[in-house]
Amino acid sequence: MKTNFQLIILSLAMIFQFETIEAQSVDSIPLYEGKIPFNLPTIELNESSSINENGHYLVTNVSEPELFVYLPSPDKATGASVIICPGGGYWVLAIRHEGHDFAKWFQERGIAAFVLKYRLPEPQIVSSREVPLLDAQRALELVRSNAPIWHINPDKVGIMGFSAGGHLAAWTSTQPISSTRPNFTILIYPVIQMSGPNAHSGSRDRILGNDPSEQEAEAHDPVVNVNDETPPAFLVHAADDPAVPIRNSINYYQKLLEHHVPASLFTIPFGGHGFGMNAAGVSWLPALEAWLQWMHYMP
Repeated sequence: MKTNFQLIILSLAMIFQFETIEAQSVDSIPLYEGKIPFNLPTIELNESSSINENGHYLVTNVSEPELFVYLPSPDKATGASVIICPGGGYWVLAIRHEGHDFAKWFQERGIAAFVLKYRLPEPQIVSSREVPLLDAQRALELVRSNAPIWHINPDKVGIMGFSAGGHLAAWTSTQPISSTRPNFTILIYPVIQMSGPNAHSGSRDRILGNDPSEQEAEAHDPVVNVNDETPPAFLVHAADDPAVPIRNSINYYQKLLEHHVPASLFTIPFGGHGFGMNAAGVSWLPALEAWLQWMHYMP
């Protein structure tokens, strides 16, 4: 059995190894030049990272959001791209197993990928709880504006999110202005609903506070705001998810169908929550790859 000291050393080694690898092999760009919107004038919290008990690399206290850029080789490039929003309950970002790991998977298949290190609604860092949405919309703007440089199609820019990052992706996808919406959405065990028995209270409270009004909850609930212009979506959720009920995905999927929006829901019998690429040791990624081919985002 490892001692606490050995576990600390192992965690530090994993963090150093991950940060070193990413620094060497992945380009990143800041979301904003100059003043960052809604950041407090004085920020005393420093960005930090850790390894949790499941071996997942987590980042928190983000004050300088950025995009990590994974471009495919020219001979593989399909022209499609996806912005990836890691989950973490709007408290942390599980940026490796719900971010960088997937970016490499897309890159290998000719799809440009961008891992979004977005700000969290931390009152000691930002003055608005809406900053995750602002950062996601800014990421879409950056990717589309750089489309000629990165050799991607500005009309094939998707967004992907996990858990609370899934809420962010769906929230972005159901905005009223088309220029701030993605062209397709990939939602993995997403938080969707902001009220009722299916809501994830931790994520909801971080975005809306402890006692939101019904109007505030509805404004931030993607199910309520789906319409005929909402982008097509692929959803994955485990039936035994103990943290975010599968009804979140089912209700969003059904609402898309009501509005005749192309959508696919892949349900997994066992897998829990936060499983990343493999649910109960089985990969669900072949289903995603097939959907991307059906939707003509990859050959």
